[in-house]
Amino acid sequence: MFTHPFTESLKCRAASVLITLSVVAVNGGLLMFYGGTAAVPAFVDSIVSVGLLVAAGYAAWFALVSIHIWQVKIMLMLFVQCISLGVSYAVLSLADMADTAFFLKSLPLRILFGLLCWTILLQWYRFKQKADEVRAEAAEAEERRSRQPVPELVQETQEIIDRITVKDGSRIHIIRLEELLCLQSSGDYVTLFTPAGQYIKEQTMKYFETHLPAIFVRIHRSAIVNTNHILRVELFGKENYQVKLKNGISLRASIAGYKLLKERLAL
Repeated sequence: MFTHPFTESLKCRAASVLITLSVVAVNGGLLMFYGGTAAVPAFVDSIVSVGLLVAAGYAAWFALVSIHIWQVKIMLMLFVQCISLGVSYAVLSLADMADTAFFLKSLPLRILFGLLCWTILLQWYRFKQKADEVRAEAAEAEERRSRQPVPELVQETQEIIDRITVKDGSRIHIIRLEELLCLQSSGDYVTLFTPAGQYIKEQTMKYFETHLPAIFVRIHRSAIVNTNHILRVELFGKENYQVKLKNGISLRASIAGYKLLKERLAL
């Protein structure tokens, strides 16, 4: 649901590729010098195992939105490590490069290397989420200050819309507000979520915040939710809130967004 830090910009994508290649090179080198295996099997092994870890690590970013229990994270790390080892051995066997004695001998190195990579990645994810939340809180506070009435200035009454039109090539979709589940921003665009699918519109979140009726609440700098479709609101830890919709979508709520949601729902 949220932009992945690996792909949020060209710079991040390039850095992710370079780091992955570096990890492959380090892992392959360790396998070569640790057991004296040939270069080709060592680097085929490294590419497969690191590739699996990268794929699982990429998916972990989205899973962490709903997983806040450290025991579950440890189980996830161990599970991915076992899958990575099994698939690596299977690929080497299919390529007729498997050396069972060496594979078993190198298991401590493989497990230690994999768990180290996972630990670093999860800690970086945790730091990134906290940093994003701090920036979002500051931006929300600034927006609230900018929206406060200014004495001696007459503010225009904003028109409340009852539908949203989205142009998709030669087709025009008309989305009625009762069908709209939530909105999420992505750069200069907003993604509209409905039971029929997702639609992208070039518009700002501030526009929708001021033109949608009161049943729509901005719970995060990047998310607006239709309160009629909320199933429950969950608290994880001290300051982590998650809004669960009836169709299964999960949205992160900031502290300010959670307070506004409570006011709108009269909780």
